[in-house]
Amino acid sequence: MRLLLGKNNAPEDDLREYDQLLLDFESQIDDFDMSEKPVLGFFPVLFTLALFGWSQYVYLTSVVPLMYEQGIKRTIAWTVIELVVLGLALWSYAVCVARNPGNPVVRAATVFSHGGTTPYMRLATASRTVRQRSGSVSSSATDPASDSDSSSDNAVLTPDQLRQTQLIHTLTVRDNGQPRFCLKCNVAKPDRSHHCSTCNACVLKMDHHCPWLNNCVGFRTQKAFVLFLVYSALYCALLFEITLIYYVMYIMGMPAEFQFDLAPFFMMLLAFAFSISLLGFGGFHVYLLLINKTTIESYDGNTFRHALGKRTNLFNLGFQKNFRQVFGRSRLAWFVPTFTSLGDGVKYPVDCDSYDMTV
Repeated sequence: MRLLLGKNNAPEDDLREYDQLLLDFESQIDDFDMSEKPVLGFFPVLFTLALFGWSQYVYLTSVVPLMYEQGIKRTIAWTVIELVVLGLALWSYAVCVARNPGNPVVRAATVFSHGGTTPYMRLATASRTVRQRSGSVSSSATDPASDSDSSSDNAVLTPDQLRQTQLIHTLTVRDNGQPRFCLKCNVAKPDRSHHCSTCNACVLKMDHHCPWLNNCVGFRTQKAFVLFLVYSALYCALLFEITLIYYVMYIMGMPAEFQFDLAPFFMMLLAFAFSISLLGFGGFHVYLLLINKTTIESYDGNTFRHALGKRTNLFNLGFQKNFRQVFGRSRLAWFVPTFTSLGDGVKYPVDCDSYDMTV
């Protein structure tokens, strides 16, 4: 299928014909799940859920009885808080695992934020499997040795591939200054998108592939991922604090029938270790969110068309705007993993002052 506009037709006819072609192709994508991964990839997910389940079982069967002896009202209050935090953590985790992080999809619009008026045409990408079904994958795209994000700098794009890159106006280019193009998905890559070799698909605003999610952290899952880290760290901290306080109080009382229970003690140690690690990892991702960078961009950077250098970050709009770009404008929605991120994941606002200095 050619993703090009006819040269001899009126613009309206071109757009109408192009829309029909894309609707036909997108109907194939609707039936395709980019999360088609090996079954073994779900074992870390099951292990994570088992840890949550085990910790909750120990809390309810071993810690709550100790708390009950110190007062029923306090026990109910702490348990309700703990269950709410657990529910939010599991909700966020489920969203991270089940939601598609986003494929490069560009819809017809005229964009001025990138310093130009190039029309964005609808351009959809899916896994190499879908492309093979439609017969539109080039031989280079099916080569397992070709890496669309790193080793493609020496690849020579075909005229058809070059035309596809002209359908979207991007700020970022490859290290050699050529347009960014995924040889595996056979599609032009918008800014901040990368190809995930595990998911076998291009991902919008890809942060990283997380084996504990069996999914990528990208444009549509970044908010849920940050919330999962925050709520999980809070859950572990609550378990550690509650267990430590009431377990120590119970031991100091030393009732005659006291028997040392290893499960709460072991859970307390795990909760402490996980809370420290999650606070550090979560803090790092909150920092990246506030400076509008992904994990990939933090260590590899972006190569911009106007030779800004990889240390420059045109997407950094300031802490407040960066935060709202991911969490949205509604303050009530900030605390739940619903999708409220601004934009379409394809085009991004830029720091105009930094941009104007380079053009």
